[in-house]
Amino acid sequence: MITMHKKLALISCWLVLLVGVIQAENKSERPNVLILFLDDLDPDFGCYGNTLVSTPNIDRLSEEGMRFTHAFAAGTVCSPSHTSLFTGCYSSTISCPHHRSTYIDKLPAGYTILTELMAEAGYFTVNFKSNGDYMYNKVYGATAKTDLNFDRGKPENNQESGKEVFDNLHIIDPTNISTYFKGGAWNNKQTDQPFFAYANIETGKKHGFEPGRKWAKEHGIAVDSTKVSVPLFYSDTPEIRQVLASALDAVSHTDVEVGKFLVALDQAGLKENTLVILASDHGATLPRHKQCLWYTGIHVPMIIRWPGKVDANSINTELASIIDIAPTILKATKNDIPRTMQGINLLGNDLKKRDCIFATRDGMNNYFDCSRAVITKDFHYIRHFYPELPFRGNHYASKVLTFPRMLELYENGELNDVQSIYFDSEKAKEELYQLQKEECQVVNLAENPGFEKTLKQFRNKLEKWQKESGDVVLDAREILKMDKVPEGTMVDELLHKQNQ
Repeated sequence: MITMHKKLALISCWLVLLVGVIQAENKSERPNVLILFLDDLDPDFGCYGNTLVSTPNIDRLSEEGMRFTHAFAAGTVCSPSHTSLFTGCYSSTISCPHHRSTYIDKLPAGYTILTELMAEAGYFTVNFKSNGDYMYNKVYGATAKTDLNFDRGKPENNQESGKEVFDNLHIIDPTNISTYFKGGAWNNKQTDQPFFAYANIETGKKHGFEPGRKWAKEHGIAVDSTKVSVPLFYSDTPEIRQVLASALDAVSHTDVEVGKFLVALDQAGLKENTLVILASDHGATLPRHKQCLWYTGIHVPMIIRWPGKVDANSINTELASIIDIAPTILKATKNDIPRTMQGINLLGNDLKKRDCIFATRDGMNNYFDCSRAVITKDFHYIRHFYPELPFRGNHYASKVLTFPRMLELYENGELNDVQSIYFDSEKAKEELYQLQKEECQVVNLAENPGFEKTLKQFRNKLEKWQKESGDVVLDAREILKMDKVPEGTMVDELLHKQNQ
């Protein structure tokens, strides 16, 4: 006869075993996560319709997963965009929107960073970095760049980043992919512990154009510059055609580096239980792309592969943003999404409820400016709060993001009105474009009386978002006691005067 005490003991043992089984199942169900974050790349891949490049690895990733056609960066330059990636928020909301200008000591109360949330959830968090010299790291493998605008600390693994935010840094040899997912820091991972891994790949940036061109020629796949499509806002010159061809060769070169991670993942037997997210932080290192709120500056590639969970060769046409990546990862790994995160789950039904997204442009390399964009599927609205400041009003734009020949033609008065916009001393106060009819964005409808109602609607959308998101624009004119903000005004100078 079984006594009540024995019955209770048996029930207790059964409950312990059941909890153990449930925990084991939950643990095994949690996927690994790999983010492949590409610096300075447009969606110029074969799967996005570019027929001049060679991107078999990224195209295959798209075939095995979901490709987003309306994905956008939240910022126009590296650090604000990286900040949005890791916080799930617009950088303006957490008071650190300026690039290479000024940082905040810590995130505001209630906000957090994805790496900490994943570590707290029991994930092994790891950042990749290539061995070799500085340029080797820039062009091949991964750079370990996180580049956050808060809690920077001293630079540790990348001179453009602050302290390491991942628990582990893994050194890889890009010439030997067997080093990618084993040895080194991976020895610190517990058996059956899921991982959250991150690879920042800079192969396609400006510094990768020349190596990419050389590599493409050696492999017989260099883009023929005579076949490049020159946008209406560029002059059609041999110099510009060569740069555009080199930029596309760098895209093909980037595909090889992406492929190394995908093949290494497969060879390690990790593919089937790993959620892979590939995206870019903003547009290419070209005029009117990087640092700009035009479509060319913030329309980015985004592909998600998750075997058994995401339909292969599927296309998502809803509006997506960099701020959505963090909450998507948290949802997929069965973690709570903080209420402070402004992004939504890319793999749920929430995207269908979204009618617009936003993007910001602020100080660049300490040179002050401020503009905002509102994007829908049909329209693209841009508000320049300081139109007296030119697009090229910072050193990087005037040197790296400028075609010398176009500048020469501009100074000689030989550019048309559309080509001159990027070089003019002032910007239009507002811009409005009808995307379905005019993706090149050369016809500004903001002064067209027929779109006055639409313009007002976008003004209201922006104003409402700014109030709700806590986007506070510095009143530089009031701070400086000037009707117009002088070109070259420094962000830190404004903040210093404001706090006096």
